[in-house]
Amino acid sequence: MKFTIYILVLVSTLQINAQSKSKISLEVNYGIQGNYFVRSYNEIGRPDGTAFLNKNFIGSIGGIELKYQSTKRAAWSLGYAQSSNKRSVNYSTVINGIRLSINDFDIRHENRFYQLFYQRNFSKKTPNLKYEFGIFYLRSQQQEIIIGNSLRNNIDILQRNFKNSNLEEGGVGFGLQYLKKLDTKFDIGIRSRIYYLVSTNTLEAITLTPTLTYHF
Repeated sequence: MKFTIYILVLVSTLQINAQSKSKISLEVNYGIQGNYFVRSYNEIGRPDGTAFLNKNFIGSIGGIELKYQSTKRAAWSLGYAQSSNKRSVNYSTVINGIRLSINDFDIRHENRFYQLFYQRNFSKKTPNLKYEFGIFYLRSQQQEIIIGNSLRNNIDILQRNFKNSNLEEGGVGFGLQYLKKLDTKFDIGIRSRIYYLVSTNTLEAITLTPTLTYHF
């Protein structure tokens, strides 16, 4: 919410200082993403008991970006995006004579991307097709369930995040976008991006999102 307010204030400021033909636009996007990290846990044969850590590879992502058209062929964007991957847990066991049941309970992994991208047309002949690259800062929140065995007689239901577990990473992104004008104010398009974590040297996610852009 604070980031959205910041974007709106920045839009108002830039619009006041913009030329008669504004170079400022605002884009919203929402679609699907595949998260590689959420399938990376080993849940089989753990010494600490039964664990539910992994989530479904396919999830959703949505975001907002403020763009500045620096030249006829190039633009910069400052944005925020949030993704979500979940998994439904069903489990039943008896611990010390007490039955434990988990029935259709969702655990989630959420990523929050704070990002800066540079975008450019492939060529003068294909102005609607663009490539982009940039950097991002990532904060995550992930829910986990660990049910201990006879050696570890306890149950952990966790929600780990930056505040309690310092979950943060940094990386680079690459993408392609195709845009088509609806009228003088609106563009529609579709974008695909790849997010790579430099801090851990791993691929984090790949996205596919329809986009709607408003030109001020």
